[in-house]
Amino acid sequence: MGLFLGPLGIALLMGALIGGLWYRNRPNHLAFQPGTPQGLAALESVETFEDKGRKHLSPGQSVKYDQAFPTSGPHDPVPVAPGVYAESQRPEQLVHSLEHGKIVVYYDQPGNQVMSTFEGWVKQFPGAWDGLVVVPSPGLGETIVLTAWKHKLELSQFNAEAASTFIDTYRGRGPENPVR
Repeated sequence: MGLFLGPLGIALLMGALIGGLWYRNRPNHLAFQPGTPQGLAALESVETFEDKGRKHLSPGQSVKYDQAFPTSGPHDPVPVAPGVYAESQRPEQLVHSLEHGKIVVYYDQPGNQVMSTFEGWVKQFPGAWDGLVVVPSPGLGETIVLTAWKHKLELSQFNAEAASTFIDTYRGRGPENPVR
């Protein structure tokens, strides 16, 4: 007698397979702990800026922003995809990423352990509407700057609790397609 699963058996087998693959490849959420007392205290240092608009420019067009780390305003039609970058990215594209609800993290010389943390967080939050973009900004030294649409947190040195709380508070909340 041959093995016959039928449509229901095949559906159950596929569900189990997909569930197993998801479980095996799920992000390590233990490395990301927002909302700690130290993290919540850091939110008191978040700067909130006026919305400078959402106009899309022509591809490659430049803007003279009034902040070193812009949090809104006219921007390139192409956002930066989530990821850890070794090269600086155009601010016009980074602002578009913020409009999508991504968090942009600027670094200069954070050290290997901090970069490993960023890489883990980017894997955990790779979404087009709520991902993380980590980019170099020469001259910051150990300072880390996190930006979201209209918000900025500057840390004189990396603090995982403060950074994760900022990310958890603002990730996915851009004006174009809020997902949280």
